[in-house]
Amino acid sequence: MKAKTRRILFLSLIALFLIITPYLVLYSLGYRIDFKNIKIVATGGIYTRVQPSQVEVIINGDISNSTGIFSNSVFVQNLLPGQHSVLIKKDGYYDYQKNFVVKEKEVTKLENVILFNKNFGFEKIAGSTDQFLDLKAKPIERYIIVSGSLYYFDNAPENAQLSIMQRNTPLIKNVVSFKVSHNSIYWLGKDGILSKSNLEGKDTEKISTKAIAIKSKTLYSIEVFSQDIFLKEGANLLRLNDSSKSFESFYASVKDLKLSPDGHKLVYYNDNEIFLYFMQNLPIGEENNALLEKSLDKISEVYWLNNDYIIYNTTNSVVISEIDYRGNINKIFIEGNVLLANRESQGIEKPDIFYDQVNKTFYILTNKTLISSSNILP
Repeated sequence: MKAKTRRILFLSLIALFLIITPYLVLYSLGYRIDFKNIKIVATGGIYTRVQPSQVEVIINGDISNSTGIFSNSVFVQNLLPGQHSVLIKKDGYYDYQKNFVVKEKEVTKLENVILFNKNFGFEKIAGSTDQFLDLKAKPIERYIIVSGSLYYFDNAPENAQLSIMQRNTPLIKNVVSFKVSHNSIYWLGKDGILSKSNLEGKDTEKISTKAIAIKSKTLYSIEVFSQDIFLKEGANLLRLNDSSKSFESFYASVKDLKLSPDGHKLVYYNDNEIFLYFMQNLPIGEENNALLEKSLDKISEVYWLNNDYIIYNTTNSVVISEIDYRGNINKIFIEGNVLLANRESQGIEKPDIFYDQVNKTFYILTNKTLISSSNILP
């Protein structure tokens, strides 16, 4: 080999070394070349945790992983920043699919994914309407408002040992609405001030200092949560501002609101919308409120399945929905005809629902027929 050829080869190897070495170093540090935008970028990752076990997790249609018997999670690294898709599937279960953005040097987490069995194990329940009303019946309150005063309620089991004088003596006067929470009575007075006392109506303190105008023939209800106090004035929802000690408008049209089992989240809804509200402070840039559903059909009632999924009914369907609003929101629709355990078909029309938080089963009343599911959570 001639000296000139050797020199050219040597210089070429040096040049190749100088080009490849930085790339290998950057590659080992998690950097990649974004050929689409012609630049070097830091990669991110996707972490998924799914129930039940032994599911297939497919990233962007080509990266496939499976969870095992003892591990319900999959971690995929070195993904370019930008839009990515995740498909999670298992035979006999509804697929889960989500599109979202992966950021540089960040791991995007899907930690609370549930695949729901396509067979809900529906069975007919005898008794139908009457039993369904019993399921939805609210516990008997210990207190009752009579002629604007708060009394012990005679029919409440807790009041069985009270004397006639105690039952006939008002605990608090000039009461518009009340709520028993955290071993205290919260009440809205006719003066428009929210106050609280102990369970005997003593040791009173004012919670709000700025009065609201009490409207006649308007229903008021109070909801007390760990960090927030809400006042429902007809369909208007107000929230107590801790700083000003006054009620401020929260949303103009609300049918009901319900707290998640962990006490960190709230859903509030009307005939066509379901909103999610986070009770705790979120990272900077994230909103405490999110719209989960905007439906043309009338939404009747919403229940929490667990801390990450809700169930609700519309005009002719029952819907199970995740609350993770990043990208698309995964939903399962129970509508049309469902197959019962005895192989009989049952039509779903104008369903009314109830969810049993203890047994993890839900009930559907349709055409005066009551059916119940098996345990729907893994």
